[in-house]
Amino acid sequence: MSLTGPLMKLNAAQMEAVSTIQGPLLVFAGAGSGKTRVITNRIAHMVEGVKIPASKIVALSFTNKSAKEMAERLRKMVPREKLKGITLSTFHSLGLKILKEHIGKLGYNETFLLFNGTDQEAFVSDLLKSKRLDPKKVPPREILRRISYAKNTQVHPKDNGLTGEFDLVAAEIFPLYEDGLKEKNAIDFDDLILLPKRLLAEFPEIAAYYQRKHEYFLVDEFQDTNQLQYEFLSLFRGNSDNLCVVGDDDQSIYAFRGSNVQLILNFEREFPHAKVVRLLENYRSTSLIIQAANSLIQNNIGRKEKTLYSRIPSAERVEYYETADEREEAIFVAGRIQTLLIKNEFKGKEIAILFRTNFQSRPFEEELRNRSIPYKVVGGYNFFDRKEIRDCISYLRYVANPKDDYSLLRIINYPKRGIGPGTMQKLQEEAFTHKLSLYEIFHKMIESPDYLPEVKAKVRQEIYQFVEMVDAFKKKFAMSQKLAPVLREMITQIGFEREISMEETEEKVVKARIYNLSELVNMLSFFEEEEGREGKATIFDFLQRLVLLMEDEPKEDEEDRRVQLLTMHQSKGLEYDLVFLVGLEEGILPNSRVIEEEGEVVDEERRLLYVGMTRPRRKLYLTSARTRRKFGEQIESAPSRFLNELSQDAVLFFPMETKDRDTETKNFLEELDKLKVG
Repeated sequence: MSLTGPLMKLNAAQMEAVSTIQGPLLVFAGAGSGKTRVITNRIAHMVEGVKIPASKIVALSFTNKSAKEMAERLRKMVPREKLKGITLSTFHSLGLKILKEHIGKLGYNETFLLFNGTDQEAFVSDLLKSKRLDPKKVPPREILRRISYAKNTQVHPKDNGLTGEFDLVAAEIFPLYEDGLKEKNAIDFDDLILLPKRLLAEFPEIAAYYQRKHEYFLVDEFQDTNQLQYEFLSLFRGNSDNLCVVGDDDQSIYAFRGSNVQLILNFEREFPHAKVVRLLENYRSTSLIIQAANSLIQNNIGRKEKTLYSRIPSAERVEYYETADEREEAIFVAGRIQTLLIKNEFKGKEIAILFRTNFQSRPFEEELRNRSIPYKVVGGYNFFDRKEIRDCISYLRYVANPKDDYSLLRIINYPKRGIGPGTMQKLQEEAFTHKLSLYEIFHKMIESPDYLPEVKAKVRQEIYQFVEMVDAFKKKFAMSQKLAPVLREMITQIGFEREISMEETEEKVVKARIYNLSELVNMLSFFEEEEGREGKATIFDFLQRLVLLMEDEPKEDEEDRRVQLLTMHQSKGLEYDLVFLVGLEEGILPNSRVIEEEGEVVDEERRLLYVGMTRPRRKLYLTSARTRRKFGEQIESAPSRFLNELSQDAVLFFPMETKDRDTETKNFLEELDKLKVG
């Protein structure tokens, strides 16, 4: 039959994917190639054109957001009554639906509970205590992370060959956890895939029920599927080979979450008669941006050969700038953004700064604030709102001014010192009665052991050590020629790293939060250099600068004007007019893992940069820094190896920028004068 309506707007490859209904279909959907349009048009064509009952169709995605978007688009294309019975959901939502109908077969009551993270932690904490293990020393999150890995890989912790302390504890706790969940008639998030898979494998009549009910299957973002999800899907669809998978191996960037890119690469081996459609026309970016991205990704080993192209003309090549350090990098990026905003060439919300990890946002946030450019950190906290930064600044404020009771109350028991709210309430009442600061009350307790005898000896000792530390660092900040090394020492002595390690389950999160503290030290180091031109900078000067930066929050009504700051992982699926990809250095992108590992690790890092490079519609900048600071110490950086892979026909390479802030400001004012004259 002929295709009408929205289907007429499809290109030849898109039309082929939409009109291929029977048998296995692999759609390689390149970046910006209209993937969602193809998926929704294909489903609409199945229902309206081929007259397949909607109840026969199952379309799976990985996030609730994408499943919701798919449903909303379909409702605009197909009358609601004709979509009745269709399954548009995530893998986990489908698993939950199956469990609601059949969990009784596995010995559960039908009114089962779904444990959230808090429930799980409380349960594991009780199990640890039953084994006479202290949850403070063996964090429940560490045990849960290992349990989750065991359930997803279906390898018992005792059989995975790991012998670390937490691994051995997890091996002991795992069976107790599983048995305990069942006794409580509860399941966890991992069970939403694991248990439905068991039901389909162990009860042929249940599998047959779903296989009769559903006949056509579609999986979006197939490159992000893990092995367990794929096995679940295989049991769910049975012998039906009406399986359409849509994805792009060049955009597989979630191996750390367990995704297996080999599933999409091996699809044709599993289905030798599969039809393969390549969506290669990019409708988002200019031809030169796509040419640059192609020159990068073609260096990956084992990828499916394909070349993305764009018909959008542009004379502007991608531009790469090497700067002196991360401060100059931020000055360059913010300065270029400011000029373009004043020229009205772009709106703030259509500009993005993309980085490998969140800690890199700090210098850009600072420079944007200095220029009064509103911004938004997508999917995360602004630098100054991150807990470890707030805590560290409170320590600085208290060391600078021990009468700052507000800062004291935030930090007195962080890290934990056993000085609880009950004790602090008593001390606050005493301070209020005698019109003293808590710091003065502390000193009275130290000077007179009989003062406030109801405070336990152990607590008094902790208060003594706290005051001793505060006084010591107050002296060091006053006498030291350099403040940044003192702040670095203070962070170490306080024990931030140990406390953060206790709070977080994932090593990468621990590192990210510690890097944030490093960035605060770096900020102080740069501040000292800047202020040192007019005399020695003090800790009070630095705190005043922080107050100005922290108070200068963008207003909600400035949403359209906000420049977007986000990681390259978060940028997948998004697009902007103008993109800055920053920090393109060895050890950042590719990250430090590639020093020990090669092959797939390097390929995934290259795919991550490729994802970033295919986000902009009109203009792309790449930047790096020749030196970068870590806890205030300047360290040499090497440009990313990936830069050598980029086509010089598509990328302009500029030498290292040496402009300081005064030069940048001068250039900006000259540019502004030209605009005024114009």
